[in-house]
Amino acid sequence: MWYVVQTLGGEEERTANMIRRQVPSCYMEECFVPKRERMKKFHGSWNRTEEILFHGYVFVVSEKPEELYQELKQIPRLTKMLGREKAFFFPLNEGEEKMVRGIGDKGHKTVLSKIELEEGKKIRVVEGPLKDYAGDVVKVNLHKREVVVRVEFMGKPVELFMGVEMVKDEKYQNTGAMR
Repeated sequence: MWYVVQTLGGEEERTANMIRRQVPSCYMEECFVPKRERMKKFHGSWNRTEEILFHGYVFVVSEKPEELYQELKQIPRLTKMLGREKAFFFPLNEGEEKMVRGIGDKGHKTVLSKIELEEGKKIRVVEGPLKDYAGDVVKVNLHKREVVVRVEFMGKPVELFMGVEMVKDEKYQNTGAMR
């Protein structure tokens, strides 16, 4: 099951590294920080960069949550394991886990989605992780080459920023989803 650990913003990688070093592998299968790929303009040209997708969170996969919790209490600067009740913590629900898995690759990185711009500044998703969430887009910022998608996470709506790449290719003319 997937659990979410809250940490200080900007400390996600450091916290994940501490968890990987200090928690025995028998208590966790994986510890990761989901990332997103995006385009940024440096000195007049567009470059691919990586940024943290869920600020302030580290994800841990474990089938032994009680033991994991006891080990995590020993790690400095760790805020808490997130759950929906105070007395006990819960894993991500099936839909939330599916969403995080679905937008990321095996390395938990959300790659750029390819889009085309249509009349009225509407976008058409040609391919990529945004394809399943085109109907959840709440904002398009073509200047920054990103879109904002509203999804359910930890029982509440959260806005995720996802990178996009604009394409114009004949092979994509009849595919994709519309927003």
